[in-house]
Amino acid sequence: MPDQDERLSPQPAGLPSAAAPDRPQPVLPAVPAEADGDEHGPLHARYYRPFLLLVFLAAVATVGGLLWPFRHAVILAAILAILLSPLRRRMEAALKGSRYLTAALLTAATLIFIVLPAAVLAAVLTSKAGALLVEGVQWWSEGGVASLLDRLQAVALPDWVQGLLDMIPIDSQGLKVSLLGAAGAAGRQLLAMGRGLAGQMAGFAAQTVMLVLFLFYFLSQAEQVVRGLRLLSPLRRSQEQELTERLKTVTRSILVGGAAAGLSQGLATMLGLWLVGIDPLFWGFVALLASLIPVVGTTLIHVPAIVYLLSLGAMGKAVFLTLWWLVVVSTVDNVVRPFFIRDGAQLPLLLIFVAIIGGVLLFGPLGLIYGPVSMSLCLVVFQLFVEAQTRPGP
Repeated sequence: MPDQDERLSPQPAGLPSAAAPDRPQPVLPAVPAEADGDEHGPLHARYYRPFLLLVFLAAVATVGGLLWPFRHAVILAAILAILLSPLRRRMEAALKGSRYLTAALLTAATLIFIVLPAAVLAAVLTSKAGALLVEGVQWWSEGGVASLLDRLQAVALPDWVQGLLDMIPIDSQGLKVSLLGAAGAAGRQLLAMGRGLAGQMAGFAAQTVMLVLFLFYFLSQAEQVVRGLRLLSPLRRSQEQELTERLKTVTRSILVGGAAAGLSQGLATMLGLWLVGIDPLFWGFVALLASLIPVVGTTLIHVPAIVYLLSLGAMGKAVFLTLWWLVVVSTVDNVVRPFFIRDGAQLPLLLIFVAIIGGVLLFGPLGLIYGPVSMSLCLVVFQLFVEAQTRPGP
């Protein structure tokens, strides 16, 4: 019985029934709703993950662009938060879990003992640098360079030194003109730097404010930040812990080494100023503080002091202070700083020098921190990569 067979046999789900009236077929096939009631279009299966990745990268680029002007404040605040994490946990337990009060106290302590002294030091050095700049420009405009060169030419040298100089073909008049031109260019450069000093101080103040704000956020939301980073990290927990511990150790060693090198340089500078007859009470204390500034440091003290001695005609003292600066003070920095960093960073001495010099050339003064930290973390990543190639399984 064909009619009965047709009634009993089920028809395919996608084919229209013969008895049903003709209906217009949709252009795209209908997609059934999922079990949770969420509906999606036909392109979902093919383009969902690439589109989500593209949106994620766009969001990361946008946030990175917004934070880029304050990148140094963010990095330094993160480093300080990592260093303060053990103290934060103890204080939070003592304050019965009040993380906002703990973050506020730690941020205030950082502001009082680190940020404000640095700001006061910057203000003092800026004031002294401005006064020296005005006096230097006035000295240069009144012919101070020409008189200094005349004094240098009138210095009575030993016979053997004078004989060596006579053997060298030097055009004294041409050299004098070249030195005058170089001094004029340096004076104009210093004057231009003085004009832009106000803008630099405003930028420094803005970076300081952002540093304090980011530090408070990282301290108060530490658990949430760590949880979010772990969700985004493809590394194992042991690898993440190793990178974090290495970052703590290296940063602590850099800070201790910088403080020790700065204090050693300051004391050596103070002794050198006292030996040449410059009052070490004020300028020695300023040198002690200025030595904590990366790269420039005691240069802010030695160069004006040497020029001052030359202007007084004290050639021997100027030469002695120059040699003391280049031999003693610089050697103290090159020995003390790598000595403290080497053990914490677990790097050979050569790589410490490469990291410090390369970091300064690449990042500026903050390269004293960024260079060793980057080098140490890169070596840890290389080690983890080698271990991952030899270790089976994910």
